[in-house]
Amino acid sequence: MLAQPLIAALAIAGSVAAAVFQAADRTDLIPSVQALITASFVYPGLALSMIVNHSIVMARRPRRLTTVEKILVVGQLLIAGLLAVTSLEPGALLLGFLLWPLLIAAAVTACWTMTGTTVRSRRAQRMRRELDDDEARRDLDDHPGTGEIVGVGPRT
Repeated sequence: MLAQPLIAALAIAGSVAAAVFQAADRTDLIPSVQALITASFVYPGLALSMIVNHSIVMARRPRRLTTVEKILVVGQLLIAGLLAVTSLEPGALLLGFLLWPLLIAAAVTACWTMTGTTVRSRRAQRMRRELDDDEARRDLDDHPGTGEIVGVGPRT
C-alpha cells in the first residue's frame, strides 16, 4: 500500500536534484541528456501518476490493490529504475526514447485500471446498501402478502 507514495517520493527527489543542479548551473553533474530529460520531465509525471493512483485507491473499501494493479505498479517501478540505470550512460539516449513512452503507457493503464476497480467496488457497496434498505422496509410492512386493501372509516 505504501509502494505508490514511496515511488512518488523517489521520483520527486530525483526531479528536485535535477532542478537544483540546473538552478546552480551545474548541469555537468548530470550524467547524460537522458538523465536530464528523465529527471526534469518523466519523473515528475511518474510522481503525479503515483499520487493520483494512490488517491483513487484510497477511495475504495478495502483499500487494496488487485493483482493486476500490483503488477502495473511494479512494472512502472522497474521501468523507472531501468531509466535511472541507463541514464548514467551518455550513449543510451535511444533506450530512453523507447522507455519513456512505455512508462507513460504503463502509468495511464494503471490509472485506468485503478479507476475502473474503484468505480466497480463503490457500485457494489451502494447496491449492497440499497438491498439492505429494501429488506429493512419489508420488515416494516403491516400486511405482507395479504393483498388486502386497508380502509379507514366507520364500520357498518
